[in-house]
Amino acid sequence: MRKLLLSSLVVFSGCGGAVTPELYAIVVDFFTIPDACYSNMAQPSNVVVTAQPALLQGQVWDAPEQSAIFEIEQGPASIDMGDAPSVAVRGLLRGKVMNNEWTFSGTNSAKSTQIGRTVTDTSSFELKFVRGTTFKGTATLTSRRECSGSTCQGTQPSCTISNIPVSGTRLQVAYERAP
Repeated sequence: MRKLLLSSLVVFSGCGGAVTPELYAIVVDFFTIPDACYSNMAQPSNVVVTAQPALLQGQVWDAPEQSAIFEIEQGPASIDMGDAPSVAVRGLLRGKVMNNEWTFSGTNSAKSTQIGRTVTDTSSFELKFVRGTTFKGTATLTSRRECSGSTCQGTQPSCTISNIPVSGTRLQVAYERAP
């Protein structure tokens, strides 16, 4: 993964040009997993499931054409989505700017073939915020499982949680020269 990122950074910065990464810390606030995230369309009867705040830390690298890459370096590996597949929160998110607000998003998909069925899990993670010293924004988590074949059973869980509050700060801007 680092090799791919370093290769991309050389392309972004041009031949020998300066690259300016920004280091961010972002807190994803509390949220309650909705009933739609469970196969029986209801939370477990003995507890309301609430996700605790999570701290993400990563670098933002500017790219061509008003785009950027956000590399999440620290934080939870995934966020629980009830019976729907967990959402991965690691790796690279591609970003675009619109009206001074950045939207960084990434999608993961995994397919497994079993006797008589194919199961596909897809999840996405999106962050929206204005890049600055301190900021507020939102996160959106989406997760779904699809099953095709003769041995699929029950309802396949699908879940979207929108407008999760996030807040953060830019920790530093480091100036480096590409090799």
